[in-house]
Amino acid sequence: MRLGKRNRGYSLVELLVATALFTIITGTVFSLLMSSQLQYQGESSVTEAFQQANVAIDQIVRDVHSAGFPPKNSFMITVSDAHPENYALPFAWSPKYPATPCTLKDCAIPGKYDLILEADTGNGVQWIRYSLKDQTLKRAITRKAPSDPVTSTEGDLLPYLDGVMNGDQGLAIFSYECDRGAPESVSNIREVNINLIVQSAKPDPVTHVFRTINLTGQAVRFNPNQ
Repeated sequence: MRLGKRNRGYSLVELLVATALFTIITGTVFSLLMSSQLQYQGESSVTEAFQQANVAIDQIVRDVHSAGFPPKNSFMITVSDAHPENYALPFAWSPKYPATPCTLKDCAIPGKYDLILEADTGNGVQWIRYSLKDQTLKRAITRKAPSDPVTSTEGDLLPYLDGVMNGDQGLAIFSYECDRGAPESVSNIREVNINLIVQSAKPDPVTHVFRTINLTGQAVRFNPNQ
């Protein structure tokens, strides 16, 4: 008895064609999935850098807003003269602190990569310092004392934001605006402009190049001059 045409099965050519089509379709799908995964990894690294830089700028802005509290005139003269650590100058400087506020062009600190604020954030007046070391922006919080703010905060500096490329590119993190019509000294700083250039922690998986982002912010000191 002869089998009908429908019962003969597939020929070798048909199987080879089906296998080739299946391989092409599967390869295309996996290629698209791999491409999407690599793109996601690249965007995730940039997003993480953006979020960390954004948090850093927000914190700097809050610190500048608080700088100078409590002011010297909130204490009796006898008390403030005897205990200068109880009141906050908005900014600390170097050199000649605390005798003479230096002009911005003559100051080592504040500078384009280094800034020290004074504020009471709930635990007494503290020095809050931001300082760029290589590609890491560091932050220190040190109780204000009758001593030099630079040397006092140096040992407390901890990594705060990695991958900061400002120093490598010669671009300032901090720039300053003084009260209108006032001499350009540290005591007259009213606005701190912040510019962060941050590199992603990992290279882009497609281009194998590190990507950078640029975030800017502006902080205004609310408290009065001393």
